[in-house]
Amino acid sequence: MAVGPRTPGERIAQIVEHRHTVQCSVMKVRQSRGERKPVQNSARVVLLGRFTTNVGLFMVMPFLAVNATQQAGLTSMQTGALLAALQFTRRGLGIPAGWASDRFGAARTLTVGLLIEAAAYLAFAAAGSGFWAWLVAASLLGAGGALNNNGSRTIVAAGASGGVASALSRYYVSINAAALIGPLIGAALQAGGFARVGFTVAAALHVVFAAATAALLRGMPRPAAASVRASDMAVALRDRPLMLYCGLIVGCWFLVSQYRVALPLTIVHQGLSSAVLGPLTILNAVVAMVAVSLIARRIDRYGTSGSLNALSLSGIVLGGGWLLCVLPGAGPIVAAVIVTSVGESLFCGVVDAIVAGLAPPGRLSLYLGYSTMAWGVGAVLAGLVGGGFDAAARHGVLPVFWCVMAAVGIVTAVGVRLARRQLADAVSRRQDHRSASAHETARTG
Repeated sequence: MAVGPRTPGERIAQIVEHRHTVQCSVMKVRQSRGERKPVQNSARVVLLGRFTTNVGLFMVMPFLAVNATQQAGLTSMQTGALLAALQFTRRGLGIPAGWASDRFGAARTLTVGLLIEAAAYLAFAAAGSGFWAWLVAASLLGAGGALNNNGSRTIVAAGASGGVASALSRYYVSINAAALIGPLIGAALQAGGFARVGFTVAAALHVVFAAATAALLRGMPRPAAASVRASDMAVALRDRPLMLYCGLIVGCWFLVSQYRVALPLTIVHQGLSSAVLGPLTILNAVVAMVAVSLIARRIDRYGTSGSLNALSLSGIVLGGGWLLCVLPGAGPIVAAVIVTSVGESLFCGVVDAIVAGLAPPGRLSLYLGYSTMAWGVGAVLAGLVGGGFDAAARHGVLPVFWCVMAAVGIVTAVGVRLARRQLADAVSRRQDHRSASAHETARTG
């Protein structure tokens, strides 16, 4: 039987001890909130800055090939090499960029990436007709973009207060919003013969935002010295749930990448004007913005299982959407864009949230880098398979091409369903590990 305090002095001592315990608990909660608040504020700044700088990106990127061939006089092969270098560095450096974010801090990596991108835009403006100057500029733009992209996503995911999927959905909304505005400004500059002005403005936007993010270094938590080693990039390759997940999402990235491959080709094949590609791109951005905003918050309520179900469904929707292109005419193409935009929203709303759940403490950026690498693999495969579009059209078997798209979606969906239990268990275990690690840090700190 418990024995209470017997004397007034003992009761007073017990009250004092209880008050001290409560005060310590309150101080820990306030400290935790105080540590998290700068991260949340940083995430808001990143979202605003991501929108602003992507206006600059989309101001010049849709016209990069045109400027390279018509103004700089590069050949189509040289222009293709530029675009390949850009994509290789932007996606292929995702893993080193993730390691850098974990090692040196996401805000610092973001700032450096922005400055490299600004230098790339200025290099484009001064490149003239030299192929190698254009190639260096494209490589710089890709490398800076890899650092910028990873640092931004890490800060947004780390600052998530209403669910990681909801936070990252706002990140993708900011990109799609910029995709609506940037090309319009770029088209006006192109029409007026001011292409170099577009590069200069894009560089200025990146420099301004780099200066703003430099201030975030004070509030963002920094990794412990030597806590992240270069060998960790290879260690992640032995993480079976991560490798399984990255293999599965390649299929969805393959289907999302068809916007730049199969969609333009089918427009030309059906004898439609290439001018319709602009309105279709805008339609894709609008539908994706609305859908991802509505979907992600609801998915967060169902946790990892809900995210995996959404991922599985996205494969079906994306594949089924492209299958609509079997039908002739502009109507099926418009319907395909709408349906695939919903599938893209399902996918982009959860793809990084699941990766964040798989990441062990201190390795969030690195794991997001592997997700970026899967994006790059999917885009490369989309280009290779897309090369068979013309061959299928010449032999009269184009419906087979679209059936392959649907099959990729089905296989991806089935694969996610089969791996759902394994992935959900892995995320649950690692969430417990992160919670225990955070509690231990708070206790010893």
